[in-house]
Amino acid sequence: MLFVTEWGTDNSLFYTNLEKLHSHQALKLLLEGATTTSEVVYKENDPRFFVELASTKDGRFITINSNSKNSSEVWLFDRMYAQVNPRIVQERVPGVIYHVEHWRNQLYILTNCGATEAYRLMKTPISSPGMKSWQTVYAVKEGTKLIDMELFMDHCIMILKYSDHLYLHVFSLDEPKTVKCIQLPSWACVIESEDNLKYETNKFSFRLSSPVQPPVSFLYSIEGDELYIQEDGSETTNTMDYKVTCLKAPSMDGTLIPITVFHKTTLNKMNKKPLLAHVYGAYGIDLNVNFKPEQMVLLEDGWILAYCHVRGGGELGLSWHKASRLDKKQVGVYDLEACLHHLHSMGYSNPRRTALTANSAGGVLAGSLCNVSPDSIRAVVLRAPFLDVLNTMLDPSLPLTIEEQEEWGDPLSDQNLFKCIQAYCPYQNIKPQKYPSIFITAYQDDQRVPLSGLLRYTRKLRDAVAVNAYNTTDELPNIILDIRPGGDHFGQSNWKESIHEVNLYFFSSPYSTVLCLADQ
Repeated sequence: MLFVTEWGTDNSLFYTNLEKLHSHQALKLLLEGATTTSEVVYKENDPRFFVELASTKDGRFITINSNSKNSSEVWLFDRMYAQVNPRIVQERVPGVIYHVEHWRNQLYILTNCGATEAYRLMKTPISSPGMKSWQTVYAVKEGTKLIDMELFMDHCIMILKYSDHLYLHVFSLDEPKTVKCIQLPSWACVIESEDNLKYETNKFSFRLSSPVQPPVSFLYSIEGDELYIQEDGSETTNTMDYKVTCLKAPSMDGTLIPITVFHKTTLNKMNKKPLLAHVYGAYGIDLNVNFKPEQMVLLEDGWILAYCHVRGGGELGLSWHKASRLDKKQVGVYDLEACLHHLHSMGYSNPRRTALTANSAGGVLAGSLCNVSPDSIRAVVLRAPFLDVLNTMLDPSLPLTIEEQEEWGDPLSDQNLFKCIQAYCPYQNIKPQKYPSIFITAYQDDQRVPLSGLLRYTRKLRDAVAVNAYNTTDELPNIILDIRPGGDHFGQSNWKESIHEVNLYFFSSPYSTVLCLADQ
């Protein structure tokens, strides 16, 4: 399947193919009159790496990017010299990630290379692209999350998050030591760059949103140093109707874990209100706090929404991810348990009215919590969850097992990692005990989380709760596996099917695992 394309010249097209979730080659298609020929210009032999194409903002170079979970290698194709083969920037170094841009015959390299565990922008001449020549232009402070970078004709904009606020750091590429800091509206939780395709412009277009605010388009003028709301028909919410609270939960080792809480300003008797907690905590990716219309319905019905920014995610930078990966993965479970305990102790709902939701790799933490602290929650909603870490990582024939080793580890070659994964793996630790009700949505065409694994998990869990109910007076929880036809790991592409799915686990009886808590 054709995956990414970039025009090299008027008669050459670079492209990659996606096969079984892998992309291991970059190819060039030559268009010569009525004939076409294709040739491989880059081939990746390491199965941990994924090959993508991009273009530098000024259009001078095509970058061939080969990335694993913790290192990268970039090759450059110069559009000015179409017959010259791609040239390497820097050979891969374990633990070093880098991305390349170009400005005035200098390569600008965004990388985690350096003594600190944070990104920095570095530069080097095209004639000497290797790491030995890299010079620091701008460094991200420790504990600050670098979200993105935008390069314009004369300026660079760094998009950052620090202490629960979003910022733009703007500086001239001629005088990078003079940095202008623009704090974005305090209600904003998410920033998304729009298509800033015009390299020559000095205007930055982006959108801001939060769980209670649909995306609003903004424009920042670099020359005028002014921030505008763009009139594009964006829907706005009166954010004064909702209260946002930032909490810090002390985890087992004393680390403070951020929690962002949303509810109606007029809400009272909070300890008796239903709570929906969200978690992810993997790959250095931030927990999704985008606007979702169905969650506004929950807020209007008196729910509390809590976002638990546990370690393993990327909310507090590279070190936050590193603190819960490989043999430290269970740290994220401790963080999640601490977040729920802190929410309840602060008067936000109670375990009998608390539901937990997670997608994909977030299912590892949610599923593990169900095994070790089932009394913390009443219900769990999982979508395409990763629940059998050990068997997956023991099977290198699966599409992503080798690629995922840098996040979860290789239990085949490391006995310590085998025991570590076995200790927290949701599937491996199911036992006869009390469990919350669990609603799992699986997709028939999901190649990342195969249906067979979710069927095994559901069967084993149902057997365990049946044994427990027979031997105790505990109520029998609902264990529901909803298999959706079509759809991939990221959900339904059909709008009507997507709406039906949301309705099923949030609103429709008898499957409404979440809303039933409001009636307790």
